[in-house]
Amino acid sequence: MEEPGRPDETPEERDKAKIARFSQYVLSAEAWFRIADELGAAMELLEPQIERFWECFRADAGVVEKKDSEPPPNHSLINVHMMLAGFAIENLCKGHLAGHLTWKERKKVEAGELPKCLDGHKILKLARRTGMTLSEFERDLLARITDVILWRGRYPAPLSHDGIVPFPQWDGDIGRIKTFLQKLRAHVGAKES
Repeated sequence: MEEPGRPDETPEERDKAKIARFSQYVLSAEAWFRIADELGAAMELLEPQIERFWECFRADAGVVEKKDSEPPPNHSLINVHMMLAGFAIENLCKGHLAGHLTWKERKKVEAGELPKCLDGHKILKLARRTGMTLSEFERDLLARITDVILWRGRYPAPLSHDGIVPFPQWDGDIGRIKTFLQKLRAHVGAKES
């Protein structure tokens, strides 16, 4: 929805105001971090259902004794949770990177254009660009989350058959994601939400 302007505002004035607002949002680490907080809050809403899914999975596999007669959830929501996590990670990284833009990149933003360094969803690359040191497990987690961002969390299939590959999901991923988000928040200077 377009924000209303003044009734006497010219199209050029309206564009100038939109570019100024765009620039203000893109250059504000806090704006990026606020969206990451919202995505994190949405993730937390899904976690009980995912835990219930894994509990039923372990019971069906005979790993643990079934605790109740409640039916398993219709949807695991694992990929949706990971997609939200990926978008939160992306926003935390981009918030940090927005504060470290070159003069030329800032001028681009002030002209209404998103610089290439803030474009895309490859969170492993974004995390590395923040200067964060990543363990092998974190690199694996970010690679899997990137796959979910690109298609598993949104579509039934990738852009090509080449994308159909084994995809491990672990019941400990919620904890791994939370731990990584805390580490990333500390690294980029985002306050806990």
